[in-house]
Amino acid sequence: MTQDGETLVRVLRDARQVLTLGAAQWNGLLDCAGRHALLARLAVIFEESGLLDEIPQTAQDVLADARAAAKANHAMQRYEANRVLHALRGLDLPVVLLKGGAYLLAELPPSRGRLSGDLDILVPRDRIEEVEQAMLDHGWQSLVTDGYDQRYYREWSHQIPPLRHTERESELDVHHTIAPPTGRAAPDAQAILRDARPLKDDRLRVLCPADMVLHSAVHLFNEQMTTTLRELIDMHDLLICFGRDDAFWRQLMAHAGAYKMQRPLYYCTRYCRRFLSTPIPQQAEKEIEAMAPNAVVRNLMDWLVAASLIHERPDRPSHGADFARWILFVRAHWLRMPLGMLIRHIFVKTARRAKRDPDSELLPQP
Repeated sequence: MTQDGETLVRVLRDARQVLTLGAAQWNGLLDCAGRHALLARLAVIFEESGLLDEIPQTAQDVLADARAAAKANHAMQRYEANRVLHALRGLDLPVVLLKGGAYLLAELPPSRGRLSGDLDILVPRDRIEEVEQAMLDHGWQSLVTDGYDQRYYREWSHQIPPLRHTERESELDVHHTIAPPTGRAAPDAQAILRDARPLKDDRLRVLCPADMVLHSAVHLFNEQMTTTLRELIDMHDLLICFGRDDAFWRQLMAHAGAYKMQRPLYYCTRYCRRFLSTPIPQQAEKEIEAMAPNAVVRNLMDWLVAASLIHERPDRPSHGADFARWILFVRAHWLRMPLGMLIRHIFVKTARRAKRDPDSELLPQP
């Protein structure tokens, strides 16, 4: 982890650490936070800690701009949720918000200063064609035009191809479950929809607390090509918010076992504790430790996560971090689909890239 990254993590754990920073460290902190979309989060932390008036004026100005940008982003997310409901009116089906939209509309701690690039929703699989057609009828269009990629999403992914509105250019991901059906995790989509909780606007729901944590964990540790600090902070916030209730931990462990998500849960709690000092009850920690991999895999993951957690400055690339991200890239593929399917998929994508598009990605990104 870079020195600026260590400073950022230290401040996220204890906001008063900023009082010890010199000018160069402040510059590094703000630059690093900006690269991780965490400037507005810092502003919230300093405000909650009563430190805003004690930090340099230049930093105050930067953080104020970030808060304004986050406020505008939140307004956009609320409007997009409203537009989705408008498009789906009359279909009479549950619409479950996921990730950033869920945190915001449910007024949960991860929404503080959080920027979201798209809106994610979960609907029943047997209604997903109706939902897609409704969105197309109201100005969204698919971002995926290639036939193979369309098949990838519709047969092997946990969502349809991403949609973008033709006028607002807002993006929407429509899911039918919370993890790829070809992957190692095995979520029960019907149970997840059944356990979802209504919001003030009862046309919208969010995942129950246990499933919300598990979704974030499986997305970060099974699907993404690298670890990201912001999503680790999401899980940290959720564990603190829900973790005061013993019933939450019992449900979390039960659902992790039922959905084959024990390993992502283990990594979630391990790295939340390590980097953000997230409190985990002793009994829960003991049970989660039983989900750990062997020592070789555990030590390798410790290095990969630490090496890839903080994105370097573009002018200071790290070969070690690049290698760690490549390993995580390979690991994500391995966890996403069976070996035979993966080999075929890589062959098709590589051949097509060599023939038509040298800049195309190896895998579509659900």
